[in-house]
Amino acid sequence: MPNSPKVLIVDDDSRMCESLKALLSNQGYILKTCNSGKKAIEYLNKDDFDLVLLDIVIPDMNGYQIMDYINNQSPDTLVIVITGHASIKSAIKFIKKGAYDYIRKPFEPEELLVTVKNGLDHKRLESENEVINEKLIRTEECYRYLVKNSPDIIYMLDGQGNFKFISNAAERLLGFKIEQLIGEHYTTLIYGDDLEKAKWSFNERRTGDRAASQMELRLKVCDESGQFKDCKVGHLAIELKSNGIYDEPIKKEDKKFIGTHGVIRDISDRKQLESQLKQAHKMEAIGTLTGGIAHEFNNILSIILGNTELALDDVPEWNPAHFNLVEIKTAGLRAKNVVKQLLSFIRKTDIKRQPISIIPVIKDALKFLRSTITANIDIRQNIQDTVDTIFADPTQINQIMINLCTNASHAMEETGGMLDIGIQNVFLDEDSTALIDPELTQGNYVKVTVSDTGHGIAPENIERIFDPYFTTKEVGKGSGLGLSVVHGIVKIHRGAITVDSELGQGTTFNIFFPVTEEEVVTESKIIEELPTGNENILFVDDEESIVFIVRQMLERLGYQVEVKMNPVEALELFRSNPDQFDLVITDMAMPQMDGDKLVKEILNIRSEMPIILCTGFSKRVTEENAKELGIKAFAMKPLAIRNLAVVVRKALDEE
Repeated sequence: MPNSPKVLIVDDDSRMCESLKALLSNQGYILKTCNSGKKAIEYLNKDDFDLVLLDIVIPDMNGYQIMDYINNQSPDTLVIVITGHASIKSAIKFIKKGAYDYIRKPFEPEELLVTVKNGLDHKRLESENEVINEKLIRTEECYRYLVKNSPDIIYMLDGQGNFKFISNAAERLLGFKIEQLIGEHYTTLIYGDDLEKAKWSFNERRTGDRAASQMELRLKVCDESGQFKDCKVGHLAIELKSNGIYDEPIKKEDKKFIGTHGVIRDISDRKQLESQLKQAHKMEAIGTLTGGIAHEFNNILSIILGNTELALDDVPEWNPAHFNLVEIKTAGLRAKNVVKQLLSFIRKTDIKRQPISIIPVIKDALKFLRSTITANIDIRQNIQDTVDTIFADPTQINQIMINLCTNASHAMEETGGMLDIGIQNVFLDEDSTALIDPELTQGNYVKVTVSDTGHGIAPENIERIFDPYFTTKEVGKGSGLGLSVVHGIVKIHRGAITVDSELGQGTTFNIFFPVTEEEVVTESKIIEELPTGNENILFVDDEESIVFIVRQMLERLGYQVEVKMNPVEALELFRSNPDQFDLVITDMAMPQMDGDKLVKEILNIRSEMPIILCTGFSKRVTEENAKELGIKAFAMKPLAIRNLAVVVRKALDEE
């Protein structure tokens, strides 16, 4: 058998060798015999033996010499000494040299068999133990490596709650040295009012009510001083998974709590993502609400402005009521611009940069802000008559001003103060651009300054104020997005933004926009005479007052108008005689059938039919995708008679 133990018998008595061979041959061993020390050494050099039965007295070499040779050259080989001459003292000497056992002649066969079997079993168990120990060592090294390099903190507490072990991640995440933590009570790491929750968890492990648990806690984080106690601390959001450790008594009821071990995971990023997701959902809800309000408000403004314009046509300028009507129209147009600004914040629109004069844009933003900023804050404008043409999106410039001024007002709302807005031309040379922002190029810039006399920004927060979702405001005062958005817009416009602040003294933001030599894009001159016509128009809107106003406007422009407040009835009317109408104007949001569906049905009946889609606000249909639906023009409410006249004539005249 290939796995049978190999046994070498060394005895100067040939008959003893043969007797031993005969006795052991029935046990399945592979046997070799020799009568001299020299021959024994020769066999040991050629083969690996599991066991040597060694007689002490050999003619050419004594047993001690052979034993020494085996110890040096074949230390794994087991030796059992057999002799008729050995005293107990000499036998002990062999045992000390490493022999497994000895047998004195004469002996019983069973004694030899048992001794040999026990020796070989001992050798096998030692070999197996070595393999197991090697595996344990490798496993331990593997786990040590995993624990040492784990991004999570792995820890062990004793039965009193003191740290017996804590992994290297604690230094990276908490800032404390490992040696500072060993022996400390776990409660010294718990932050704020999370202490009771942590104690409850530990006591549950102690009582054995629950062997394992999972919870979220906050741990103290040490500042750069590295001091464990009396250091300025922050906190780290973590997820804790722990298990109780118990001894293993014979009786289950005698189980004794000896500690806990567990894993601490940093969930700060997850918490931030959850906060961002919650904020995104909140902003989405606000956007939906704002869109709905804008739609209804634009309908109301359509009625106010429409009636005002019609009344202005009827009331002569000398009449005192004419002045009042002009004021109503002016206020209505301001309200229209407010709604437009609100909608610009909730829509994801493409940036439309063009040459603009920045001063009027900023002044319009300040008019809007005056109504939202508390009365105890004064707004002072220091706007120089300067070259102010920049290549920008006016809506985004407006957003910059609103975000910065809103932040400034929050810093002064309790004590009041002064909000200064400045605009001036500056020339930035290479040294200045390197100091402000290395990405800037040398040249002329418009410098916009927003300065407040509020509480200022702490030095440790200055570097982080442009980070998304970073905020020091209390819940409900801000999302942490305002300055991040401002920074992004400024960068898109190839500008730069700097901040100077001192606690208790206030904050100043300076924004630099490169001046452009391109001419400002201006609206075309107002057409003195309104375009008119005599075509037949079908107007559809579910708001009775709007139907009444628009009908009057169109009829004053000379058109023949048929109105319907129900889109289904309008479709039936159109289907009954498609050629009787030259143009269809329809609202977007209506009961039973929305405007875009009505458009599709009409175009299925008469594909070349010119259609104008009118809306106060719609997420589904915008001016960009209206053309894809086959719509000739897209009109935003509130409708002014001049705009209506132009868009109707354009839709009718377009081939």
